[in-house]
Amino acid sequence: MGFYCITGWDRNVYVSSSYAYVADVGELTIIDISDPSSPTEVGFYVTRDWALDVYVFGSYAYVADVLDGLRIIDVSVPSSPTEVGFYDTRDSAISVYVSGSYAYVADGGDGLRIIDVSVPSSPTEVGFYDTRGYAYGVYVSGPYAYVADGWDGLRIIDVSMFTGP
Repeated sequence: MGFYCITGWDRNVYVSSSYAYVADVGELTIIDISDPSSPTEVGFYVTRDWALDVYVFGSYAYVADVLDGLRIIDVSVPSSPTEVGFYDTRDSAISVYVSGSYAYVADGGDGLRIIDVSVPSSPTEVGFYDTRGYAYGVYVSGPYAYVADGWDGLRIIDVSMFTGP
């Protein structure tokens, strides 16, 4: 069993292929895990605020960066990640899930933000749902977004107009 220590406060991890992408409060850390007994850091990108969550889709890592919104990082060259776009959400980007051309962001007191990321350098908001609580997490399956809404429990939101048939 391997072990790799990051000096920050690791918040979330996403594994894709031979890499683990770690939201590490102030940065996105990329770790080569092709040999699980010897993980090795290969790259990192310092974010502007607290990177709390990461979702990798294609060649991009989508980072929920609290007060600095959604950051889109090109990770096609893991040793040299580069920010290509961002969207400043209204409250606190805490969690992100990407499906197709859309990033779903749990945005704290402002609920769910739906952002079109089909052009990563120019993301645009296409919808939102203002939950009654505080949106901490989001997961999308089929036509529904499941939002952990703090004291208001689980919200199930129909997002079929963004997910296709």
